[in-house]
This record gives sequence, C-alpha cells and structure tokens, in this order.
Amino acid sequence: MTYRVAELIADSLAAHGVDRAFCVPGESFLPLLDALHDRNDIDLVTCRHEGSAGLAAVADAKLTGRAGVVMASRGPGAFNAALGLHVAAQEAIPLIMLVGQVDRPNLDRDAVQEVDCGRSFAGLLKWSVRLNSADLVPEMMARAFAAALAGTPGPVAVELPEDLLAETAEGLVARTNELALPEPGIDAIKRAAGLLAASEKPIVLVGGECRTASFREDLITFSEKWDVPVVTLNKMQDQFPNDHRLWAGQFGFFTSPSHAKLLERADLIVAIGTRLGDLSSLGFAFPRQSEPRQPLIHVYPDTDAIGKRFRTDVAVVSGSHAFVSAMLAAPAASPDRKQWLQETAAVRAATHGWPRIGVPSEDVLGHAVAAIASHFKADGIVTTDSGNFAGWVHRIFSLAPASRLLGSACGAMGSGVPAGLAASLRYPDRQVIAFCGDGGFLMTGNELATAVDRRANLMIVVSNNCSYGTIRSHQERTFPNRPYGTDLSNPDFAALARSFGASGFVIEDAESAPGIVGEAMSVRGPVVVEVRSDVRQTLDKSLVATR
Repeated sequence: MTYRVAELIADSLAAHGVDRAFCVPGESFLPLLDALHDRNDIDLVTCRHEGSAGLAAVADAKLTGRAGVVMASRGPGAFNAALGLHVAAQEAIPLIMLVGQVDRPNLDRDAVQEVDCGRSFAGLLKWSVRLNSADLVPEMMARAFAAALAGTPGPVAVELPEDLLAETAEGLVARTNELALPEPGIDAIKRAAGLLAASEKPIVLVGGECRTASFREDLITFSEKWDVPVVTLNKMQDQFPNDHRLWAGQFGFFTSPSHAKLLERADLIVAIGTRLGDLSSLGFAFPRQSEPRQPLIHVYPDTDAIGKRFRTDVAVVSGSHAFVSAMLAAPAASPDRKQWLQETAAVRAATHGWPRIGVPSEDVLGHAVAAIASHFKADGIVTTDSGNFAGWVHRIFSLAPASRLLGSACGAMGSGVPAGLAASLRYPDRQVIAFCGDGGFLMTGNELATAVDRRANLMIVVSNNCSYGTIRSHQERTFPNRPYGTDLSNPDFAALARSFGASGFVIEDAESAPGIVGEAMSVRGPVVVEVRSDVRQTLDKSLVATR
C-alpha cells in the first residue's frame, strides 16, 4: 500500500503520544480516516457534534497532560468545533484541531465551505498552519504540538487540504521537537523562600498549569514544610486534598465573602500555575496594588503572563512542579501561624462545610448531591457543566488526592457530558459522574449515544429546574420579578435516557433521593439521574436555612 500524507500525519500523532482523537467525520479528510482504520494505537471516538468533540478533547488533555486532538471538516465543522478552541485558550489547555480543507487548486476561490482558520480564529489560536507539501508535514506537525504545549498552552489549528492527504509521502518520517521547559533560578528560589519565611499571613493560590499526581503530592509536602494554607482556583478543587488542615477552599465564579476577606488580610500571595485572570484575582483586585500593597510571588512558565497586570516581587518563569520541587530543597523557616491557619480553616468550613442536618426538604438538589457524594469513591472523577447547580457539588463533595475534577472553568455550557465521556473512556474502571443543568444537557447530551455505543461507565446527573438558572438568578438581581427568556420546557430526561439505551431515574423529592441514588449507583453502564427542583430554591436559601 502506498504510504500517503494521511499515514504520515497518523504517525505524527502517535509520535506525540496521541492515543485518542475525537471527531465528526467529514469527506474533506477521508484519507486520514482511512489511515486510522487499521491502527490499534489511536482510538477514534465518533461524536454527534463537533462542539462536543472539541470539549471532549479538552477534557482528555486535562487528564493526560498531553495535547488533545479534535478532527473536523472545514466550514461548519470547524466553526462548531471552535467552542473547544475557546475553552482551550481560556483555560490554557493544549489542543490540536485538524481541519479537512478544500483541495489546493481550489483554495482562495470561495470553494464550498472553504475557511481560513488562521484568520477566522485568530483571537483564539496560538498558531495556525496550512499544510501545502508532503515534505513539510513532519516539521509542521512537530511545530504544531510544540506550539500547543509551550509557554501558556493553548489551541493550534492544522489545515489538511484533501488532495494533499492522498499524496505519496514515501521516504518521509514523523518527527518531534524537544519542548523547552523553564525552571526556576537559584536567586528566585532564595528570594521566594525569604519572603515566605518572613510572612505571617501568606496564602498560596494554585491553578491548573500542572495536574499530575506527583505534583499534587509534592504540593502537599511543600505546604506542610512552609506551613502555608492553599487555595485552589476556580474548578481546581482536586488540586489539593479537601480534608487537609492547610486547604483553604476553592475560589469559584462568585467568590464567597469569607474568601474575599481572607485574601484582604494576607501579607503575601504566592500564585502557582495561574495567569492571575479576573476570577483568580477577584476581578483584578488582588494582590492589592494600593498601600499597603500585598507582595506577590508569581510562578508561571510564560514570561508574557508575569508582570502583566500586577507588580511582581519575585517573578519565577517556571513550571509549577519545578518550582515546588526547588522550594522543597530550600531551607525553610516560618513564624508561628497558628492564628492565621485557624482563620483559613474557618473560611474553608464556611464555604465547603455542608450541614448534614437541617437542610430544608425543598432543597431536592442538595439532598440528591449529598446522597451521590456519599457513594463517591476516593479515585472517582466528577465533571461539572456550567451553572449554579455546580455550587452544590463544590460545597458537598470532598475530593481526595486521587480524585479528579473536570469543570467548566471558563463557563462554557455543554461541557459536562463530553468531559464525562472523555473521562469514562480514559479510565473505564473508575467511577465517573457528570453533573449538568437542563440547559447544558440539551446542548451536548446527544453524546449519551456515544457513551451507550462505547458502553461507558458514566453517570449523568441532570438538574432540571426548567430554567437557564444562572442567567435567571442574574436577571432577578438586576430586574427583580421580571424573568424573561430564561424559562425552559423540558422533556422527561429519564425517559429520554432510556430511549438512547441508557438507564434513567428521577428524583422528585428529598426523601426518595438516597434510595434512588443507591439504585442508580448499582447500574453498570450509562445512566441518567434527573433531579427535579424549583429554580427559586437557590443555594443561598438552603445555606441561610441551616445557619
């Protein structure tokens, strides 16, 4: 058989550690599909929508630390998949989008569905390339992966003209480029250690730049050695054990007043693995720049992300793990922080301490999530779509060192089911629970068909309050008693699940939640649990009722 560019691209994917790709097939990259047909080293997951495929690829990248791969046809396919590009750019996740393109003789002639990815997605992409000749494919594919992973990770688009894919590539070999990984200098570590040793109320903010198990283990040791509390940033709750005395909780989309007051009192901010965007800096308010200014140690592997918005006292251009490892080797000394640690523990309890008694029966979702959390395994994986319902998950679930959380950190609706699908395929023997709202599920819930086809061990929990609840809550605050455009008419989600070949359950009241959850948990394979609740029963109401 002739060795084609399509086979060369498949070899390049494998050379870069890709063992799974997500796609909606298109006629514009048929040779690549054919090249993958007889391989057993790359699993091609056929999705029902390119948006879902892109979100699943992003989730898979979070789990592996490698670049996720999504394949889409040109025009409509690429624009559908662009949701994944946006999420990857916002959340700094490496992603390769392979786009089938029109044949080279018809480029720039307004051919059907022709699209210039570099121009169309310029504000999202780290790099874009259109492959024009077979001999440049090894170099350009290696550059694409390097660009996606280097510095601040992000999305890269590679256009594949369909005639090029069928062209011979005899004698050409896939190649990879060594990735330059910055590490902290001796002087930066000395200055960081000096500031930590002198501070009375330091706090560490941990982002998602590094998500490996070994980093998390060393982060625990680092926090204990320096006796410093750790706050995990939005949707990063799994970065630190939730039962550890030094965990100070997670910042969410709407940071609790307790966390805001805590950050105001800190005399040193150590930001590790975060670009310090608006959520992680409480609207660019912290570290405080006015006097008394809060000193900042900022650790990130991209110089462009440091010193951009805040005055930085110690700028450490380094990966998170390399910095933590270097700090573990440095001599440690710190003042007595007993009072400070008591304050941070109180904030953690206020934000994450779900009361086991006194929760009103009207809070059906709270009781359902509590019942599900009681069955959650130490190495389980939980995914959350975007929406207010996630507040119950973050408050009630306590994540252990081996647990994983895949959340919609940038607020992209529809991510819950694709992320759950990706996790269940990556770890078929682990418990995977995907939490969605009714709005988010009906955006990407058709991937339930993919989960059924793959016999995925996936539980999907749908919070059905017949509303775009988060928008409704904003609406009620801004325009009281004038909701408009946010009400939804929904199907019977449990019946819908059964029509797909999955199992379906409904929770309608608090009393039935434990029994139904137990029954659903005993099912192997895809299962949907619909939780019917009142949109007016907000998390705040539930908390007020139990104080």
